Amino acid sequence: MTKILLSALSARRGGGLTYLRHIVGHFPAEAGHRLYILSAAPIEGLPARDNVEWLQAPAWTVRPITRFLFGYLYFRLFWPLRHDFDAVYFPGGSFDLALPPHTRRIVAFRNMVPFDVEASRRFHFGWTRLRVWLLRHIQSWAFRRADLVIFISEYARRVIDAAIPRRRGASVVIPHGTAPTTQQLEPTIAAQLPDRFVLYLSILDVYKAQVELVEAWGRLIARSPRAEKLVLAGPENPRYGVEVRAAITKLGLEREVIVLGNIPHDQISDLTRRATLNVFLSSCENCPNILLELMAIRTPLLVSAREPMPELGGPDLDYVEPYDVSGIAEALARLLDDSARRERIAEAAHQRSARYSWPKTAAATWEAIIRCGGGDI
Repeated sequence: MTKILLSALSARRGGGLTYLRHIVGHFPAEAGHRLYILSAAPIEGLPARDNVEWLQAPAWTVRPITRFLFGYLYFRLFWPLRHDFDAVYFPGGSFDLALPPHTRRIVAFRNMVPFDVEASRRFHFGWTRLRVWLLRHIQSWAFRRADLVIFISEYARRVIDAAIPRRRGASVVIPHGTAPTTQQLEPTIAAQLPDRFVLYLSILDVYKAQVELVEAWGRLIARSPRAEKLVLAGPENPRYGVEVRAAITKLGLEREVIVLGNIPHDQISDLTRRATLNVFLSSCENCPNILLELMAIRTPLLVSAREPMPELGGPDLDYVEPYDVSGIAEALARLLDDSARRERIAEAAHQRSARYSWPKTAAATWEAIIRCGGGDI
């Protein structure tokens, strides 16, 4: 039997919670393995399991500094009185200092930004850029000392192999899965959509290239009017959101570009299916869930040429450099004017998406963690 603690203190929303719901929901019931989840609140949407137990942490652990202090005190003072775990899994990428020496330490690498110099430098000087710098050093420390690092793309492993060539433990590559959502768009959101549109669904942020896409859209419609509109959907980095809107105003595209705002996660498949073409132009990713979800719902795609997108999407998608405004405009024109090509890309993406499923991801994750906890890795 392997006793595993999963530290979910840093998972509060978005992709982190989606990941936990899927892997915990597929925790193996056989062989007497037990899983304990340390978090400030129960993870919603999990089925009841006899071999999964929730350990409640104080509500104030949602803050990074207090979370670190709690982790230090928990593992130093409370751990010996409660449980003797074989392995502790930290999906957030770093682990606490006070773990007992015999406990196997397992971390996942899910945030590429701290290890991408170009993306890091796009942030303005201030707290965000300092936070990225701190994360790089904290995660580097954890990767060097972990017994197992779980990467979610081969590209990610190459990046860390180059940045931290000397590491104590083993590593494994386990991509994320995909599960298209089923809820329909809220009527108030659907009412804002034109009949035909190109959609970019992602957070508006400095490494996502929405400004370049807006500029490319301006060049596209300057050549000839288009029936389609451009729709940007997702939450915002406030400062970058201002830059995106400034670009729209500067180019006089207020009637051509719609900034839709954040979309509830359970409605994104309905939104993306309505688009004539979906684009994903991020310059810095590890294993983007949204790309896998777009592939799974069989939609035409124009995708960033930066890794790991070609690794995940395969050879049959259309790729473009995310900061090449002219190249983006040409790629948009080519795809919007060729419905047969869009159909071929959609089918190729859909077939490729069969590689990525949450049951496969969960099974591979728990197999690696259990082997590590038993000393086999």
